[in-house]
Amino acid sequence: MRLEGKVALVSGSTRGIGRTMAEMFAAEGAKVAVTGRTAEKGEKVAQQIRDAGGDAAYVPLDVSDEDSVRGAIEATVERFGRLTTLVNNAAPTELVGRGMKPLHELRTDEWDAIVRTALTGNVFWATKYAVPHLIAAGGGSIINISSGGSLFGVPGISAYSAAKGGMNAVTRTIAVEYAEHGIRCNTIIVGRVVSYAADRGPDTTKEFLRVGDPKDIGYAALWLAADESEWITGSEITADGGARYNASEI
Repeated sequence: MRLEGKVALVSGSTRGIGRTMAEMFAAEGAKVAVTGRTAEKGEKVAQQIRDAGGDAAYVPLDVSDEDSVRGAIEATVERFGRLTTLVNNAAPTELVGRGMKPLHELRTDEWDAIVRTALTGNVFWATKYAVPHLIAAGGGSIINISSGGSLFGVPGISAYSAAKGGMNAVTRTIAVEYAEHGIRCNTIIVGRVVSYAADRGPDTTKEFLRVGDPKDIGYAALWLAADESEWITGSEITADGGARYNASEI
């Protein structure tokens, strides 16, 4: 029960890494807001958590919409009484997939859509509206889920890399701006993770050690959410199986 007494909102937690984090947090005693755009999936995840003995509720969230982000934060506090943990995990995977092209071929609207979702909504708005509640709770932990694409060049994902690089940078600013309130902010740099059977992706056999499992990221997030990491802030925790040392082979 490492997270007993914590209340966590995990963005993009109806599947994949986000869902795994929500399930692991609940298993360790946290009350969890499962969020996403698809109510059916979200309600199913929340119910499965409750069936396993945890406490969870589905909260609608579209990180590309400021009112939705604000509403999700408020709904979480209304449901559970407070907020202590924010995991900014949602990613515009469908937008990145459609926009995988050299930078000079990207349209401005394609660039804007990716940055708006991955950085403006998933970090700026979420943190902006969560901070007052984290302060009211006496402090808390913000965990930003970034990508190896923020550390080394990957062809075709310039907008996504820019957004995740921005996430890494703003993490350090958030850490120093709110340290006096007991709020910590850290980033997890995620390598290649296979979340479900159909998600094999290209060249997964070329990873440095092995392809990651969502629990590999969940364990890192669990530690950053727990009080045992209370002296860790403004840091980048890289969980990529060593891929950053073998970027040319990815």
